[in-house]
Amino acid sequence: MMSIGTKGRSHWRLNIQVFFSLVHRDMRVFLPMLKHRIWNAVFVTALCVYVFEYIGFASVAGYGLFIAASECAVVGFFEVMENVSRLVADIKGPRAITYALTLPIPQWMVFARIAFSNAIQAMAISCLILPTAKLMLWNQFDLTETSYPKIFLIFFLSYLFYGFFSLWLASMVKGLESLGNVWSRIIFPLWFLGCYQFTWKALLIQSPTVAYINLINPLVYCTEGMRAAVMGQEGCLPYWWCCLAIIGFTVFVGVIGINKMMRRLDCL
Repeated sequence: MMSIGTKGRSHWRLNIQVFFSLVHRDMRVFLPMLKHRIWNAVFVTALCVYVFEYIGFASVAGYGLFIAASECAVVGFFEVMENVSRLVADIKGPRAITYALTLPIPQWMVFARIAFSNAIQAMAISCLILPTAKLMLWNQFDLTETSYPKIFLIFFLSYLFYGFFSLWLASMVKGLESLGNVWSRIIFPLWFLGCYQFTWKALLIQSPTVAYINLINPLVYCTEGMRAAVMGQEGCLPYWWCCLAIIGFTVFVGVIGINKMMRRLDCL
C-alpha cells in the first residue's frame, strides 16, 4: 500500500508538472513576439547609452554605463505591463483563464504561474541589454568591477518581482479603461523616482525626507542593486540589502495579488 508520504510527493510532482506545462504553453505563445521585443529593448538601450554617454552628459564620465545598468534593471518593469492588459482583457472578456483553473493543480499555482511566465518573458527580452552596452561603451565598461553572480541574482530577483507585481496590478485594475490611471499614478512615479537617473545617496543629499520615503519604492532596490553588481558597491545601497528588500516586496505583492485574483474569479 502506498504510504501517505509517497502519495503527497506524487501529488506535488503532478502539481509541478502541470505548473511548468502551463509555463511552457505561455512561452510557446510568446515566442513569435520574442525577436521583435528583444530588438526593441536593444534599440532603446543603445539610444539611451548613446545620448547619456556621448551627447547629453558627455562631461559626466561613466554616465552611459550608469544608465545601461539602470536600463537592465527596469526594462522588465515596463515589459510585463503589456501582459497586465492582456490578463485584464481576458478576465473582462472570454475568461480563457478559467480553463487553467479546472486543471488538477491548486488554484493559487495557476496565478503564480502567470507571474512566473511574465518574469521569464521579461528576462528573455532583456538578456542583451548589458552586452549591447559593452559593445557601445567598450573600454568605459570596466568588467573588473563587475560581478556576474551578483548580476544574475539581482536580475532574477528583480524580474521575478516584476512578474508578481504585474499580477498584483491586474488584480487591482477593474477594466482596460483604468490602465491609463495605472500608468500615470503607479508605473511612472515608481520609475521616475526609482533611482533610474540618479543614486539614492544623491537624493539623500538633496532631500533627505524624500529619500527616506522613497525607500518604500521597490524599483530603488532593483536599480541600486544592479548598479552595485555592474559598477561596484561604492555609491550604491548595500547589494544584499537590495536583494532582501526585493524578496520582501515580491512576497508582499505576490500574496496579495494571488488572494485578490482568487476572490475576483470566485476561487475562494
